[in-house]
Amino acid sequence: MSLKERATSLRKNGESYNNIRKILGIRSKGTLSNWFKGIKLPKKSIELLAKNNKLAHERGLFTANKNRNVRIDNENKKAYTEGQNYIQPISKKELLLIGAVLYWGEGTKSERNAVSLTLSNSDPFMISVYMRFIREILKIPEEKIRAGIHIYPSISGDEAKKFWSKTTNLPENRFYIITQVSRASQNKRPFNILPFGTVVIKINNRQQFYKVKGMIKGIVVQTKL
Repeated sequence: MSLKERATSLRKNGESYNNIRKILGIRSKGTLSNWFKGIKLPKKSIELLAKNNKLAHERGLFTANKNRNVRIDNENKKAYTEGQNYIQPISKKELLLIGAVLYWGEGTKSERNAVSLTLSNSDPFMISVYMRFIREILKIPEEKIRAGIHIYPSISGDEAKKFWSKTTNLPENRFYIITQVSRASQNKRPFNILPFGTVVIKINNRQQFYKVKGMIKGIVVQTKL
């Protein structure tokens, strides 16, 4: 059987030009075009060719998507590492700025009830940084720090206390209240979206409240916002 006959047989069996070139080692696509000119493919071969083309297209898309995902993942990791490397050991001045900005974003700022410094959040890393701020910058005595936890009925109060006690380095008996949020409210959120609830750090001190407000204002002034 000649090369042309073998190529024609493969074509009638639904093989694509590219596959035939690979199988037979034919470099020129034009050669195949000349050989196949005028060939009428049976309906079965046309259907098989269409199916093979579709599968090849899907495989190509899968490979392209996989390669794209790998590239994006590598780019994300590189950006993450670069961002992390921007941060060097935190000075006291930087900790002051970080703590003030955290309170700016997450703390209670209304002056109507300006008797306490109150911040709540569910992110343990953020809470750990804030605890350093109130201990090292504001110099709040340990006995003045109060803590509470807001949880859903599906959350274990004991587990939540244990978790936030470890995060804040406060004894479990310092967590003065656990608020059971209603089941109706729970149904509005995905199950276990906050596995340990939200912790509330509260310091009953009007002067500290205004001191932090002043820090925030200082940031605004110095950045000319």
